Amino acid sequence: TPGTVLDFGGDLEVTLSIADSSKRVAGVVSTNPAHLMNSTLDGAHVTAVALCGRVPTQVVGPVVKGDLMVSAGNGQARSVTIENPKVGTIIGKALENFDGGEGTIEIVIGKQ
Repeated sequence: TPGTVLDFGGDLEVTLSIADSSKRVAGVVSTNPAHLMNSTLDGAHVTAVALCGRVPTQVVGPVVKGDLMVSAGNGQARSVTIENPKVGTIIGKALENFDGGEGTIEIVIGKQ
């Protein structure tokens, strides 16, 4: 599903991110890639993964614009609530506020 947070690993190249603050985070399923690498791939489980740029992302919990985002489990992202998150866990930064619960917001993907 577009906006789903993915990890490297599992039986395939990437899989649903199910760990909180995963160090294996790969990116987010893209809705409208500006550049599609490996566009000639053919298979049952081929998906566009945003590695950088703006992308709608499934989130859980409150988010303030500019917050660092990490995996929350179940294919979602959440705002970091600690001062120094672990290296390799950051997906990107929130581009908008979110009041809480579950939803979709735009974030800037990029390894921080």
